[in-house]
Amino acid sequence: MKESETTPRNPEARRNPFTPTFGCIPPELAGREGLIGNIVEGLENAPGDPNRASVFVGARGTGKTVLLASIAESAEALGWVSANVTAREGMLGEIVVQTRKKGGHLLRPETLSRITELHVYGFGFTREVGDAQSTWRSDMTDIVQELNEAGTGLLITVDEASTKSAELGILVDVFQHFVRERRDVALLLAGLPHNISALIDDDATSFLRRAFQHSMDKISTSETAYAMKDTIEGAGRSIEPKALERAAEAAEGYAFLIQLIGYHAWRQSPRSGTISEEDVEGAIRFARRDMERMVLEPTMRDLSPREAEYLASMLEDESESLVADIAQRMGIDANNATQVRRRLIERGVIGSRGRGRVGFDMPMLRGYLEE
Repeated sequence: MKESETTPRNPEARRNPFTPTFGCIPPELAGREGLIGNIVEGLENAPGDPNRASVFVGARGTGKTVLLASIAESAEALGWVSANVTAREGMLGEIVVQTRKKGGHLLRPETLSRITELHVYGFGFTREVGDAQSTWRSDMTDIVQELNEAGTGLLITVDEASTKSAELGILVDVFQHFVRERRDVALLLAGLPHNISALIDDDATSFLRRAFQHSMDKISTSETAYAMKDTIEGAGRSIEPKALERAAEAAEGYAFLIQLIGYHAWRQSPRSGTISEEDVEGAIRFARRDMERMVLEPTMRDLSPREAEYLASMLEDESESLVADIAQRMGIDANNATQVRRRLIERGVIGSRGRGRVGFDMPMLRGYLEE
């Protein structure tokens, strides 16, 4: 039985172990063990460890959200309290709510009652105490101190970090004070390359210039194959060697594609104990459709007309493109072409291939543009 838009759920089929949903932690997190290990080591170390202030940078679908979720799970296994938010209005209040919920058993009753009375004033939070105002920083200082006294640290993770969030500037400012006071805290941010670049350049979040930056690089084919095979076998099925090789290569080291191809491959012949090459070929077709809708189309919508024109000019070359040739095709000077190239590299759409050369970095984008 092959997958179709109306394929009914097969009650006899084994449960699909792949998770092509943004933020859902898969059974096997390919190629990110080293990053997770570094952060966990930083949490186990004393205050001041540089891994406690880290930024993860990558294009859509490279696994940033999943990585944050996985690290938060590891931190909680160590006994830390984690607050996990997205950079948008209300973020600071959400941090308080999550901290109260997860660490409430470690906080004094008067602290718990106090942090339920926070009110929004502009972009910050204050609490009225008689004639005095208590700021978000002062209340969080009390909370962190009580957690630390109980032998616990606070991890804050922020996804989709960008300069659009005024509250993120407040958080970063307060966090740097916590660092100076040697409190057990950690702050992890994740965002698109151009957004992180703007954050680092912004004076309000200049502290991030001293944070560790981790690029969400492509996952090797061997690591991809291992993760897919282990996931499939762990759920009670197997995969033909050539099918596994084809699936791993088609994923192109892209975290989201690993889950997407695995998910559709599993669905092609659910009654069979073995995933075949034919199953994988069908899965790749479905994965391409989903990639277009979920990743490629949103990426293209975010580009300027000049950036889209740059990509179109690259299609005239079979693989790599000379920057000089692209500038000539577009009718612009070398300096303007360099600026467009830089923005596209920051977005994770293209990558350098050596001096004066570029190539597509985002999987399936060339085929999508050609069609």
